Amino acid sequence: MDVEFKILDSGLTLLHDQMNVDSTSVGVYIGSGSSQETEDECGIAHMLEHMAFKGTENRNAEKIAREIEDVGGDINAYTSKEVTAYYIKVLKEDTNLGIDILSDIIKNSTFPREEIERERGVIISEIGQSYDAPDDKVFENFTSTAFKNQSIGRPILGTRETVSNFQQCDLKSFLKANYAPQNMVVASSGNLDRDWFFRSVEEKFSNIKNSFKCTKKLSRWNSGFCGEDRDLEQTQLVFGIEGLKNTDFDRYSLRALAIILGGGMSSRLFQEIREKRGLCYSIFSFTQMQNSSGVFGFYAGTSPNDLNELLEASLNEWKNIKNSISNDELTRAKAQMRSGFIMGQESNGARAEYHAKSMINFGKLIEINEVIKKIENISITSICDVVEKLFASANPVLSVIGRDASSLKKLNVNNLLN
Repeated sequence: MDVEFKILDSGLTLLHDQMNVDSTSVGVYIGSGSSQETEDECGIAHMLEHMAFKGTENRNAEKIAREIEDVGGDINAYTSKEVTAYYIKVLKEDTNLGIDILSDIIKNSTFPREEIERERGVIISEIGQSYDAPDDKVFENFTSTAFKNQSIGRPILGTRETVSNFQQCDLKSFLKANYAPQNMVVASSGNLDRDWFFRSVEEKFSNIKNSFKCTKKLSRWNSGFCGEDRDLEQTQLVFGIEGLKNTDFDRYSLRALAIILGGGMSSRLFQEIREKRGLCYSIFSFTQMQNSSGVFGFYAGTSPNDLNELLEASLNEWKNIKNSISNDELTRAKAQMRSGFIMGQESNGARAEYHAKSMINFGKLIEINEVIKKIENISITSICDVVEKLFASANPVLSVIGRDASSLKKLNVNNLLN
């Protein structure tokens, strides 16, 4: 495995993945996202990510964009529940510029007040766009019900009210509490000299004085129903139960279960609900895994007239899964997991992110061969054990958006899997 890492005295983790390509991907991955926010801070991690591109002590917003695009590179970022990432992709010879820009926005962002006001409007528009997309909003309602009154259950984008109140001092305070060396991985993937990369990053990311104030809390799962009435042609539905955390030993078996139930056109839900019954256009299973909890569920969009039949038929597929998994289904699920993982390793950006998240979640590198071995070790028994583990004491959550969605509140969600 041509991946090596180094932890500096400051706590900053440096990671290099040797890959024979002409481009380099470099990213700064911070082990904090929206789950670190207080209620009043809802959306501040996302706004901070936006503002990092709006000017530093050395570059204004236009110069940041021009410098990276003048060499044909890309720069971007994202905020999730538990990770914030800033990353660039450039040709090998421009790697030093990419590292310099990333270090500049992490260390020297100034958060100009006029840019805060401008970006505030952009994010509020983004919140409105999310509301206008019911297939997104149904997931947001699901999460806020499952993790009620918890940071992990609140929207990453924030709310109009919270975003409207953020000031420069709030952004600086959140950065100082989270963008600390001991909470950060700088990862690269490309054809670089490892020692040069380590020296360059150590030099450019020196003198970060922030100290991580860990306030992570254990998530508490809640059963419940959320129905939002809207006059839509399609009713949107998400059903789920508490899943597994991202370090759980059984996480690979759970992913295989999701594939068998609703991962692709050959899955049980797709075949039964769409192909045989014609009740929907889109239906799929999903897993979300976080530090202390997770979600296992399915999504579907259907005609309001077919909602009850779709829900009943889909839950029957869930109930019938235990002790009915075939060898063909197991082989197919493992093949999809294996090929998806291996294909992902052909992208140096995906590789840098994968290795960085291994360090954040596990404190060590998870070798590619180890992942392949774990996939190969999935068995029908291990999947059935996960079904028993999750379904035996399941507390379901149902989220619906559409015509007369709230009328489903008469359902006892706790009995839907019985």
